[in-house]
Amino acid sequence: MNKKALWIIGAQIVFIVILIWTIVFVGRDEYESLQSEDEEEIESPLRVSEQNGLQVVKLNLATQKNSGISVQPLQAYNYHGNIKVLGSVISIQTLVDYNSQYQQLKAQLALAESVLPNHQLQYQRYKQLNEDDKNVSDKAVQEAQALVINDQTQIKTAQAQIKALTDTIIAQWGQPLATLVTKHPTPGPLHDLLMQKKVLVQVSFPLNFKAPEGNSSIFISPIQDEVPPIRADYVSQSIQTDISNIGKTYFYSAPADYLRVGMRVNVVPANASSSLKGVIVPNQAIAWHGGMAWIYVKTKPDTFLRKPVASDIELDNGWFDNSLSPGTEVVTRGAQLLLSEEFKFQIKNENDD
Repeated sequence: MNKKALWIIGAQIVFIVILIWTIVFVGRDEYESLQSEDEEEIESPLRVSEQNGLQVVKLNLATQKNSGISVQPLQAYNYHGNIKVLGSVISIQTLVDYNSQYQQLKAQLALAESVLPNHQLQYQRYKQLNEDDKNVSDKAVQEAQALVINDQTQIKTAQAQIKALTDTIIAQWGQPLATLVTKHPTPGPLHDLLMQKKVLVQVSFPLNFKAPEGNSSIFISPIQDEVPPIRADYVSQSIQTDISNIGKTYFYSAPADYLRVGMRVNVVPANASSSLKGVIVPNQAIAWHGGMAWIYVKTKPDTFLRKPVASDIELDNGWFDNSLSPGTEVVTRGAQLLLSEEFKFQIKNENDD
C-alpha cells in the first residue's frame, strides 16, 4: 500500500473522530434537556407542605394502600386519677414593694388631711381679722390661704397616686391580692407572706379542669424532695401565666417550712377524683421526633396533618390527650413512614437548592 493511500485512510479516520465529537457536543444540551423534562414529567405521589407551622402530607389512595397505611378514629376516654398538676413558688418582692409604697402614700395623705382643718381655721380667722380694720395684713391672709391650697393639693395628689398604685397592683396580681395590700389586715394572709411565714404558690391546672372554690385547699410537695404533703389554701385566680405549663393559673398560700422561692412543686388537687375528658391515642399512632410525640390526623381522604400530642399521662394502651376530639381519625399504621417521607422531601428540596 503506497503512502498516498495511507494518507487518505488517516485523513478519513481523523474526519470520523471529529464528526463523532461534533455530534456528541451538539447533542449534549438537547439530551440533558430531554432528561430534565422526563424527570419533571414523573410526578411523585407524595406532596409535603406546611400549614400554620404544621406539616401536611398528601398521599393518593393507591399509594396509601400499597404502603399499608391505615387509620382509626380516636375513642373518648374519661381520665380518673391524679391529674398531673405542677406549680411553683413565686417571689412576692414586687408585692412587698407595692405595700411599702402604699403605706407611704397613706401616711402622706393622713398627714395632709390632719393639718388641713387647722390651716383652714387659721385662714378663716386671718381673713376675718383682715376684714376688721386690717388687724392682720393681707400678706398673712395670703400665706394662710396658700397653706390651705397646698394641703388640698397634697391630698389630691396622694389620692391620685394611691388610685394609680392600686390599679397597677390589680392589673399585675388581681383584685384579692390588691385588697390584701390596700386593706392590710393584720394578722392575715398578706401579713404571713410579708413575715415569710407563708409563701405564694402559683398552680397551673388543665384548661378544662374545674376551677377551685373560694375556700378550697390542695396538697403540694417539692419535686424530688421526700416531705409530707403540705396543705396550701386558695387565694385567688392568677393573672400571670406560667410559661412552662399550659393551663389556668391560681394562687395558693402555704407554710414556708419546706418551700423556697423558685421551687417547683407537684400538686394533688383535693378533688382529684374528678374526671378529665379526652381521648386515648394508641401507642401505634405515635411517631417520636425531637423528644416529642406526634400523630398524623387524616383531614381529607388524601391529606394527613402532623400534630403534637400530650405525653404526660400514659395509659396501659396509649396516651391520654384532652386537646383532641373523639372520632378524630389518626394514622395507626404507617405514621413513622409518613414522618420519614417528610424528611426525604426536605432533603430533596435542600439538594435542589
